[in-house]
Amino acid sequence: MTAHCASRLTLERPNGTGPFRLGEYGTQRIVLERNEHYYREGPLLQRVIFFLSGGSPVSMYENGEIDITVVGPADVERVSDPSNPLHAELSTVPQLDIQYLGMNVTLPPFDDLRVRQAFALAVDREKITDVVWKGMRLPAEGIVPPGMPGYQRDGRLLDQDTQRARDLIAESRYKEVSRLPLITLSVGGTGVELDPVTEALVAMYRESLGVEIHVERVEDVFAQRPQFFSSGWIADYPDPENFLDILFHGESGLNHTKYSNPQVDQLLEEARTEQNLERRLQLYKQAERLIVADAPWVPLWHSVDYVLTKPYVEGAMYAAAIFPWLSQVQVSNW
Repeated sequence: MTAHCASRLTLERPNGTGPFRLGEYGTQRIVLERNEHYYREGPLLQRVIFFLSGGSPVSMYENGEIDITVVGPADVERVSDPSNPLHAELSTVPQLDIQYLGMNVTLPPFDDLRVRQAFALAVDREKITDVVWKGMRLPAEGIVPPGMPGYQRDGRLLDQDTQRARDLIAESRYKEVSRLPLITLSVGGTGVELDPVTEALVAMYRESLGVEIHVERVEDVFAQRPQFFSSGWIADYPDPENFLDILFHGESGLNHTKYSNPQVDQLLEEARTEQNLERRLQLYKQAERLIVADAPWVPLWHSVDYVLTKPYVEGAMYAAAIFPWLSQVQVSNW
């Protein structure tokens, strides 16, 4: 079988038979072989090949060259069309992650709460997810992903409000946009051209606040002390603690915004040892509300994976959590 898995993937039966040969699609691939000493029931496949290059994943899928592929923005509209034959083979998988803009609360102008709040309110998340991402992302209404087991917030914590954002700049110690210091957005990567999302964000801040954002590309966003940065987080385990405590506690090494609120720290520390699940989740809800109000982040979106799977692939289960799903996958009727 072939799948895309951030790329594309191929599978072989335990006897080694199948339509694909290892050398068929070049050298950029990851090959997983069946482990006869696996401590649980043995995998049903002999080999799985993840192709990291070799052409358009969806075209390869349509040509029968691969068995599973993740769909990108260029193809999502047609595979999402119910009249398209591929639609019946499509799965959508919400992810436990978030993409955000971080603001260093110890550096001007983000050491002013009202400036941070203005930057959080100025972004049209729906436009980014619907237009740039073509619906492949969910607008972030807070910090914790909506699919987190057992966690439900009481309502949206964040929305766009351009007029309120402008008013907040006027209420800040800067009084007007022209008095703000230079704002530099640090984004990961190399090259000179901006990606579509960064272009959209820069345009939004220009149009909504009249702020010109300088963008710098760096290999490691956190190598120095960034003023304003683009980053993301993927859950290591499905619990609000993995977002709120790890990323916002005042003493956390992963708190890159240098945010600190004693009330938030107290709630997070209490949740660490709370045995009553309902009470524990309420503590996280309170902490999240306070964090969003303090605005060390501009939450942007949560990911949704679009995956195509051939009908003859059985047992493929896609989820946000990492687990050995390939061990139960098999193929039939080749």
